[in-house]
Amino acid sequence: MSEPIIHYFFVQSPWSFFGFRRAVDIAKKHGVDIIHKPCRAADVWEHGGGVPLAKRPKPRQEYRLVELKRWSEFLDLPINLHPKFFPVDETLAARTIIAVQEDGKDVADLTETLMGDIWLRERDITDPAVIRDALSASGLSLEYLENADLPEIARIYDDNCQTARDRNIFGVPTYFVGNEMFWGQDRLDFVDRALG
Repeated sequence: MSEPIIHYFFVQSPWSFFGFRRAVDIAKKHGVDIIHKPCRAADVWEHGGGVPLAKRPKPRQEYRLVELKRWSEFLDLPINLHPKFFPVDETLAARTIIAVQEDGKDVADLTETLMGDIWLRERDITDPAVIRDALSASGLSLEYLENADLPEIARIYDDNCQTARDRNIFGVPTYFVGNEMFWGQDRLDFVDRALG
């Protein structure tokens, strides 16, 4: 079996949302694992020189909306360009994903549901009730929400952020195949080729 895809992302990133299912499908196509590593935006941007959306110059903010609309139409994946709960503290959602993953369960449906809660359904992923609904919809135990606050889960989240810095990630989604880095959901064709 080839090396797994290592996938760094923010739960609240629209670009991670656009790339998520395609990355999972590429891993399935090649019979490899995909290891999801949610991390904090602040950590990645601070290390890589990125700027939070609200602090970006107006032309960059406006063009981001053009690209989001363009990719939404191209992928036939609807998206709310101005979601009510964004930006959002994604800590609880990210740690819940990690708690599920650490128990050896597939986190794809849960992660995609939580992303969709932001970008499609105007739901607040800081609300434990929203995360409970996502767990239920994904056929997962509600206990994972309680486990999200365990010190070992928090440590893994911190480790993901440190590893992102160590690997010089500056934006998401970022995928690794071996030591080769691919930044952006628009590089997924290259991920596919690297595994072929």
